[in-house]
Amino acid sequence: MRWIFFCLVVLNLAVLLFYWNQSEVAVVTDQPLELASGQRLTLISEAAVSLPKRSQQVVTEQKQQLCFLLGPYQDQLDANYARARATSLGIAGDTVITELPTDTAKEFWVYVPPRASREEARKVLRELQQRKVDSYIINTGELADGISLGLFRQRESADLVASKVRSFNIPVEVKAKNEMQQEFWLQVVNKPDFGDKLRERIKADDDVSWQMTDCLR
Repeated sequence: MRWIFFCLVVLNLAVLLFYWNQSEVAVVTDQPLELASGQRLTLISEAAVSLPKRSQQVVTEQKQQLCFLLGPYQDQLDANYARARATSLGIAGDTVITELPTDTAKEFWVYVPPRASREEARKVLRELQQRKVDSYIINTGELADGISLGLFRQRESADLVASKVRSFNIPVEVKAKNEMQQEFWLQVVNKPDFGDKLRERIKADDDVSWQMTDCLR
């Protein structure tokens, strides 16, 4: 009978340990949890919204500002007088200068047209220097890898150098660089309150006119 008693004791202990371990196991569930306040805690994977992504920088082009230009004045002093009249009327303005080519040639540029490569340009340059012709390679612009032979005030001098270089079977061109003529303008930024009457008072009796265009600066 004693061994039966001990078997029952061991069996009861085993059952007790089994239920004790079960109470310590955490319950894992796919169901949303209920918070104490009654709110549901939803997993991100179940949510219908996506996390915000890194915003991309949006680049917008600024619209070019428009200005009124009064001119052209051939003398800067006259443009400054117009600016003074604008200032007296409470209008801020600037005197700006533009340059236009004239029909009068100022200099004549003698040059060898651009070569197929920089190495070929160096080869032509060495030949010219061996023949005592002042020259250098053009590094930038539309004539890059060409060879400049100099600027001359007189067309005759330019033609003389060009003829000499052509005798070496090297192509040469002569380009006239015209004189530039300066023009002076009064520039006023376009504003709603800058109307016809103000513009007429600033213009006064000057033989010029107003134009609207992109601001020059």
